[in-house]
Amino acid sequence: MTAPQSAGQKAFLFDLNRCTGCQACEVACTIENQLDGFSWRQVTSLNEAHHAGVSTIHLSLACNHCEEPPCMEHCPALAYDKDPATGLVSLDAQRCIGCGYCSWACPYDAPKLDDSAGVMTKCTFCAHRQAEGLEPACVEQCPTGALGFGDLAELPGVELAPGMPTLEPGPSIRFVPWRREEPGCSEASGTGNGNVGLGKRRRKISLRSEWPLVAFTLIAAALVAVHTASVAGALVIWPPAFLAATAIAMGLSTLHLGKPLRAWRAMLNVRRSWLSREIVLFSAFLGIAMLCLLAPVPPWLHWGAAALGFAALFAVDRVYDIARPPESRLAHSADVLLTGALLASVLSGAMLIVAAVAAVKLGLYLFRKISRPRRGLDPRWSWSALRAGFGFAAPLPALVTAGPAWALAAIAIGELIDRCELYEEQEVPTPRGQMVVELQQRLASRRGAQPDGAAMEA
Repeated sequence: MTAPQSAGQKAFLFDLNRCTGCQACEVACTIENQLDGFSWRQVTSLNEAHHAGVSTIHLSLACNHCEEPPCMEHCPALAYDKDPATGLVSLDAQRCIGCGYCSWACPYDAPKLDDSAGVMTKCTFCAHRQAEGLEPACVEQCPTGALGFGDLAELPGVELAPGMPTLEPGPSIRFVPWRREEPGCSEASGTGNGNVGLGKRRRKISLRSEWPLVAFTLIAAALVAVHTASVAGALVIWPPAFLAATAIAMGLSTLHLGKPLRAWRAMLNVRRSWLSREIVLFSAFLGIAMLCLLAPVPPWLHWGAAALGFAALFAVDRVYDIARPPESRLAHSADVLLTGALLASVLSGAMLIVAAVAAVKLGLYLFRKISRPRRGLDPRWSWSALRAGFGFAAPLPALVTAGPAWALAAIAIGELIDRCELYEEQEVPTPRGQMVVELQQRLASRRGAQPDGAAMEA
């Protein structure tokens, strides 16, 4: 249910019946805002391949300047603001750290990375044109009149259209709904040959792009585990090694930032952003843990650092909730909180805790492998074989035959594989992804079959 919109909220109006997909609005946005090779507005099409019996519908979207903007809520650097008078959601490039987390949070794929500047950018509602009494450039240059603009309370139309993933943030856009019944205008030129031409989702998160975060999160779990085991008296930490691992972890955490020197700003939105909470908690853990290594401190401070460490791991896991399917948001087998607990119990020799955490991880892993095919998604059995071999089958034989170090190495490899799988399975909602889903459903409905969801995944 959407929140009530403010009285002065400006909004776009889009007529699905008039848009031809010419992309003049994209070009107008690029030219007006002097963007380098990209546009804040994006035209996405349902049934680009012109399958017989399914209408070809085009959707033009930019930033919807939501009533409750998820970009502003989740931005760790407080780079976003919302004008209460016009509803304009603005992004201050001088505050942005280029982490891209706002693009994960936005279901409409509105924030775009400016590679040359290293910061995120987005539609400004052409505020400079509005100040002169003009409409946004995309509206003015639309040759068919498909795009309109005005006060949201006065705009006709409906809230939902093909390609709109969710109405939860209260997007400031209304649609003139599709008036033609299917089969539509594409029937004559359609191929009707199953899933050909469906295209794939444009993924915002992937292992290739986010490998520094994979490494950072696993090193963070290991550091928390090592400190906890030392507090339990199971091992003695060599300070130079701990400090070196800390430096590596912090370095990795900044590699994906467009503006690494502004990394300190990631701590500013502790009230709302799990990313800020992660950074604050992990920094506090590292600071106190190093103090415990370098100076005599009371025992409670050692345990306090361990508690902060596990709280930081919990925050790390919550960062990814916006990209997880609902059934995995409570717990995931690759959660670093569980990884930290498993490594800490192994290092401490607490075999009952090891068995309990491993059982939880195995149960969550099996649940995920069973649920993915049910949702029409690839279970990635080749990954599963490696994960099961290293993470679940190998540690006990390795412990008996080769010793604790080999068992720990097998567990670490298994955790790495599971963490890599997590990044390959993230499904941030986008209009493009929703279009693929809806096309699958429409084709399946015409064939009298269930959609083949496996084809949707990149």
